Amino acid sequence: MNRAALPGVRLNLRPWALASLLALSACSAPEAPGSGDVDAGGTGGSDAGDAGGGLTGEVQLGVPGGPDGLDFSPLEDGAVLNLETFGQGGTHVLLGVRCIGFGSRAFVELRAKNLALGSELIAPAPARPQLLFCEGQVCDLVPITMMMGGIAPSDAERDGLAIELTANVHNAAGVSAKDSRRALLSTQDL
Repeated sequence: MNRAALPGVRLNLRPWALASLLALSACSAPEAPGSGDVDAGGTGGSDAGDAGGGLTGEVQLGVPGGPDGLDFSPLEDGAVLNLETFGQGGTHVLLGVRCIGFGSRAFVELRAKNLALGSELIAPAPARPQLLFCEGQVCDLVPITMMMGGIAPSDAERDGLAIELTANVHNAAGVSAKDSRRALLSTQDL
């Protein structure tokens, strides 16, 4: 180690301690955007870069589909989303998020805005990236529940309430994108 690089600092490390310190610093060194593997949330070598050098991806809001409810179906503007309680009393909607060009892990934030009152609910992205189910560069988070308690005052009618849903997605490599769709809530299943 070059002592000139650390003026006034005296290191008295045992060789094994120095080796451990160097190994730890190598593990936590940040990677360049897009250089990570797919499992680490990188772009996996895809053409996710744009002409400006930034990284982009694509996000699509959807709902669970297929025979087992684990497939992604696109959410069309104006679709009806059923409020559900799942036997616990709170109200939720079931959504799906498709992520293209993010790798197999991403941070997913959901927002729901009451278009009549302007109030907004936010389901923040977790502290660690969520594991996505991938087939090639197309990765899905299905189903994902979003709590709807508070989207309207407790005495307000929620059946037919117009909302705007937004999914904001990013990964550790700096890829980010969002998608928004308008939908109507239904209390039919309550």
